[in-house]
Amino acid sequence: MNTKKIFTIAILAISIIGMVYLLVFDKPADKVEARTEVVEAKHREQQNKSELINAEGERLNFADFKGKVVFINNWASWCPPCIAEMPTIEKLKNEFSEKDLAFVMVSFDQDPKKGLNWMRKKEFDLPVYFPGQNYPQQYLTDVIPASFILDKEGKLLHTQMGMADYSNPDFIRQMKAWINQ
Repeated sequence: MNTKKIFTIAILAISIIGMVYLLVFDKPADKVEARTEVVEAKHREQQNKSELINAEGERLNFADFKGKVVFINNWASWCPPCIAEMPTIEKLKNEFSEKDLAFVMVSFDQDPKKGLNWMRKKEFDLPVYFPGQNYPQQYLTDVIPASFILDKEGKLLHTQMGMADYSNPDFIRQMKAWINQ
């Protein structure tokens, strides 16, 4: 066979293989639909993975607090510094309306009942939450207590690692300023 015939047969074979591929394997509309289905499934899965679980077992996300300044406190009933700062958090809560400021007391007790029982026994009026499957990494710390203040849009305003006195007049003034922003 001469080179011209071999070249022609090769071009013809490549063309046939290309057409078969396009007809059988390459279906852009199907790919787009399949990709869309995967994205929608992942979105539904993320919606089911809550950031928080409240004392009643309801799943919540920080977006549920949008429009309020949010005070997040990671604590545990076995943590002496957590216990020591809790009265100052209660005093801070009493300074503000619930329509302006949400308190999210995230218990890291192994047994959720321990955190709830401790809060009831001490008669603190602070809502207890537990970290959900999708608790934000930025709020997971090696230190407790740890507190975070979010603005009304959910952006981080302040971080406190370790114990603090939240009934301090300077802190209360700063909280008022954040609420009035």
